[in-house]
Amino acid sequence: MGCLVRAHSNNGKKDSLCDGFCGVDKASNHTHDFLHITLMFISILKWIAGLWLLMSLVVVSVGLLSKPQEADIAIVYGNEVHADGSPSGRLSARLDEALHCYVSGICPEIMVSGGVEKQGADEALAMKNYLVAKGVPRDRIVMDNLGLNTWDTARNASAYMNAHNLHRALVISQYFHIPRATIALKRFGVEHVSSMYPEFFEIRDFYSVIREAPAILWYCVRRDA
Repeated sequence: MGCLVRAHSNNGKKDSLCDGFCGVDKASNHTHDFLHITLMFISILKWIAGLWLLMSLVVVSVGLLSKPQEADIAIVYGNEVHADGSPSGRLSARLDEALHCYVSGICPEIMVSGGVEKQGADEALAMKNYLVAKGVPRDRIVMDNLGLNTWDTARNASAYMNAHNLHRALVISQYFHIPRATIALKRFGVEHVSSMYPEFFEIRDFYSVIREAPAILWYCVRRDA
């Protein structure tokens, strides 16, 4: 909005008739800019949320459609261990899949990988004891108690495979974890990776699925320290 101006005849000074209107006009422009930026921000968030959802669906689909192939070694990823040293339900389900893998001849060797929990429980040891109790020979089980996370497990498994001339790995974990675990192994040079998952589902899987999307992106660009 422009300002109407009136000239005084006696001294030629100009007097604004609409200073107040000009201030309102400027405030209106600021409000309009703020709303425009806000709408743009909301639009960007919608795109991010949509891509995040799409990637989460891809993660679930890839995991659920995975099928095991013959491998030189199966890699079981650790999870919670109870105070008495027994594996949690989720971890037991993974180990049962590894047992099936070994008995059926899909994999002649099993690596159990996990860390030592705060209360002192050794995930790898608990997993090994569980498999031994189920009939798997001790010399067919490789312990990795430095597998604090998926990246560490991939590094340690790759090093073991290289040292023993092994080329084919079988990932055993929850369905939503399979894509990231596979990416990590491939980043460390393991070319032939297949996978299998236990039919064990929990409500917290929803949170886990959502978390995997950014984690996968990070693993795609991460460099080993």
